[in-house]
Amino acid sequence: MDMPSPYQHGERIERVIAHHAERTPEAVALRQGDRAFTYAELRQRATTMAEGLHAAGVRHGDRVPVRMERSPELVVTLLAVLEAGAAYIAVDTAWPAARTDSVIQRAGASLVVSEENFARLAAGPAGPVSLTPLEDGTEAACVFFTSGSTGQPKGVMSPHRGTIRTLVDCPSIPLDTDSVFLQSAPLPWDGLSLELWAPLLNGGCCVLLDRGHPALDAATLREAVRNGVNSLWLTSSLFNVLTEEDVEAFHGIRLLLVGGERVSPAHVRRVLTAFPGLHVVNGYGPVESTIFATTHVVRARDVVETATEVPIGRPVPRTGVTLVNAAGDRAQPGDVGEIAISGDGLALHYLADPEATARAFFDLDGVRHYRTGDLALLDEDGNYRYRGRADREFKVRGVRIAPGEVEKALEAHSDVATCCVLRLETTPGRPELACAYTTLDDVPLDPRELREFAARTLLGAMVPTRLLHLRHLPLTATGKADHAAVRVLVEQDAAPAAVSATDGADMPSGSVADQLLAEVGQLLGCPGTTPHEDLFHAGLTSLDAVRLASRITSRTGAHITAADVYRQRSLDKLLALSGDREQSADAGLGPLGADHDDAPLSRAQERFWLSEEFTPGDADNVVVLAYALKGALDPQRFEAALRRVIARHPVLRTVYPYEDTGPVQRVLPADDIALPLERVSAPHHSDTGDLRELAEEITTDWWGAPTDLEKEPSLRLRLCRVADRTHLFCMRVHHLAFDGWSENLFMEDLAAMEPDASPAEPPRVTYTAYSRWERDRLGSWLEHDLPYWQKALKDAPRPFLPHPSPGTQAGRVESVLSVPSAVVAQLASTADAFGGPPVAALLAAAGRSLSQVFDAEDLCLGTVSPGRHSPELESVVGCFINSLPIPLTSVPAQGTTELLATCARTVASGFQHARTPFDELVRALQPERDRHPWFQVWVILQRRPPRVRLHGGVTAEALRVRPPHTGFELLIEAVPQPDGAWQLVLSRRADGMSDAQADRLLEQLGHALAELSTSS
Repeated sequence: MDMPSPYQHGERIERVIAHHAERTPEAVALRQGDRAFTYAELRQRATTMAEGLHAAGVRHGDRVPVRMERSPELVVTLLAVLEAGAAYIAVDTAWPAARTDSVIQRAGASLVVSEENFARLAAGPAGPVSLTPLEDGTEAACVFFTSGSTGQPKGVMSPHRGTIRTLVDCPSIPLDTDSVFLQSAPLPWDGLSLELWAPLLNGGCCVLLDRGHPALDAATLREAVRNGVNSLWLTSSLFNVLTEEDVEAFHGIRLLLVGGERVSPAHVRRVLTAFPGLHVVNGYGPVESTIFATTHVVRARDVVETATEVPIGRPVPRTGVTLVNAAGDRAQPGDVGEIAISGDGLALHYLADPEATARAFFDLDGVRHYRTGDLALLDEDGNYRYRGRADREFKVRGVRIAPGEVEKALEAHSDVATCCVLRLETTPGRPELACAYTTLDDVPLDPRELREFAARTLLGAMVPTRLLHLRHLPLTATGKADHAAVRVLVEQDAAPAAVSATDGADMPSGSVADQLLAEVGQLLGCPGTTPHEDLFHAGLTSLDAVRLASRITSRTGAHITAADVYRQRSLDKLLALSGDREQSADAGLGPLGADHDDAPLSRAQERFWLSEEFTPGDADNVVVLAYALKGALDPQRFEAALRRVIARHPVLRTVYPYEDTGPVQRVLPADDIALPLERVSAPHHSDTGDLRELAEEITTDWWGAPTDLEKEPSLRLRLCRVADRTHLFCMRVHHLAFDGWSENLFMEDLAAMEPDASPAEPPRVTYTAYSRWERDRLGSWLEHDLPYWQKALKDAPRPFLPHPSPGTQAGRVESVLSVPSAVVAQLASTADAFGGPPVAALLAAAGRSLSQVFDAEDLCLGTVSPGRHSPELESVVGCFINSLPIPLTSVPAQGTTELLATCARTVASGFQHARTPFDELVRALQPERDRHPWFQVWVILQRRPPRVRLHGGVTAEALRVRPPHTGFELLIEAVPQPDGAWQLVLSRRADGMSDAQADRLLEQLGHALAELSTSS
């Protein structure tokens, strides 16, 4: 597809920001705490300071180290350096002095900007200074220092174009003026460029983590989201920690970029389960390729239970990626090769190191490439998959580490003879830097003293947390360190032992303190940890601090941050602090445990309860399902399995009596209800060859029959013998207790039930517990979601369909279109390229077709959110679906690609704000109510119907049962088929649009889907 140029507003960072400052000068560009700078203020201050830098001697092409804390003043300085035509080097104020001095010396810097001289330089020159605007984006914008195998960090010269080509109009990374990005990465990383320039290059807002927070933790993330942050970059390690400790902290995030190390499918699966609309991107790229070289938008299919990896994806715009062999030639198709990168993001060279530059960069077919040292293969879908390293480099906590640099630093100790450094991960998700070493006198050193020595020259992530003294370092036949043998010894030494709080005599036995002390011991791999011990001297890492802060907050209810862990440093001080703190609103939600007391209805249930009250028997209120059972069915065993499924899911045996203030959920004991299974005979006049028609015939009386919700559960079951090895199993249940996800759960449980086994274990969470939790959380959800919907639905289009006759229900007319599997696959791929789910392609096609048939320029469509916002709800049968309006404006004016991109962004944003129940939005926003609020057309991509194997080898295959009546004006639904195709079903009220309009709409839908599938 034709992609817009990322350089349409300039190919230098300061030029693009100047464009946004001219376009929206009053928009907020930068925030930290209660301080905010508009684009106009940021640009004016940077320009003045650029003149001050020039007056101080900074010239075009210089390198300017900036040694400042994270602050708006830092951002002003970085932008000013660029305005002056120089490249900045962000220096961490916590760096060891030796490392800082080395960087300044190698940069050849005549000026270092610091907190001390900032005010003088920011005030500008004493006299007039004229700076010539620069346009060349191939020049260096910044220098990043990364670990070097020779013992010296390497300075990577990164060009302006490299940053812009990744962050402006990159299909996989949707950024716009609404993007509010959190800047929390360490300042010397390329993560700073990602988090700072991503919003500013797109007219959005950057929120700086407060100075007092050395690391991002769950509580801090929650606070940032409450203050508007919606976009986030995390290293894989930190992402794993936050997911494990507090997955709810991601509520409100719409764009999540993850990378730096291998991404865990299990952790992404947990987050996507909790937030199905979250746009998660796996980003890969060494610093020599500027931020990212490849990206992959992670979908549910990438992280199924059996997944072992997440692809690193495809090249970002204006980037070339190829695989080469050891000789530097292109690898053969299907072979694992070393990743070589070319394009606009490629580093210019290593600062003052021509030898390292010559080793890493080479020409291939006349094009300059960088050899990454990373191995990968190209799969059949065109995605690159990471396969490890070709050398000893690795990453720990997102920091690239050349072991040689760490080994050289440690061997500088007067007592260390030799050492071998390696990456260790004895505890999944907790990578460590380990070092085996020998000493001149064979006496081990104090681990604390050796770590403190290393920290004088190394970054924190490069200081080993696990040290093993050996009398002799294992060697290979060539006399070099035998890394495999060293790894075995270190892993044996690190084998986890039983942890107990043995030194906590002054702490209450069995208390929260005891539990936390045991967990600290587990984090450190050291069972003898004491409550008074300095945790960082004992080996606690920055990620461990995040974990510990989250756990103390969860255990005590007090708001404890990673910054507190750094300041207090010991568990007893942290617990004393928690006793003085107020209870945190971010304390864990607590277990949604099973309970069977009366509970309020959920909001989704209230909608269907009211509908049943006003229009008893409405066909849209019930779910009718049918399955063809093929094989030797044992009816008794089948009935026993059904009883166990109903016993397992309380909502299937729930009634809804009206009490003093309204209806409640009341779960009936499983033993008190009879199995609602009816044996029926196949009608003699029926053609048993068409099982779907037969299923519709034997369930026809279920449609339109009112449900007495107060007296008995709504579940009805029928079993019909058609032939010796063919049965029909039919089910009717009210929507109060069931949705599409529940169908899959029901059938999977039915297949898994062993009729003769002990009673089935119920899910840990019940629907009644969920409804209570929803009621408790509703206020915070509305506070988060309402501003978005107020803006999105401010000018919602008026209805465009012909007005149906008065009444709530009418005859239903259906048209069907088959969409081939190849088209479906391409639609999903195309939507994926824009960061949207497959339903985005269906919505785009529906929008295009409806606009053409009904001459509608602006329209609003409806779809649904699964509503299961927590992993604990995955196994719960019940009604969780929520309606989502999808407004589309100026549809005829948008090209196919642009329309799909719009739909993808709108759907993703809608899913991020889908917790607030639809009826709450209606109540808060009060739209006109002559018809359905905001939209008349539903566009839904259904879940793939379940196909399971029951006891005795009996297969159960879903049959689609068509309701005879409907209240929907128009429903466009895609039903996935076993071969991957879609059955596109257009159903409508008979008293609405005409047959001719329906036929034309179906025809246009086919054309639009075909066009979308070929637009990439």
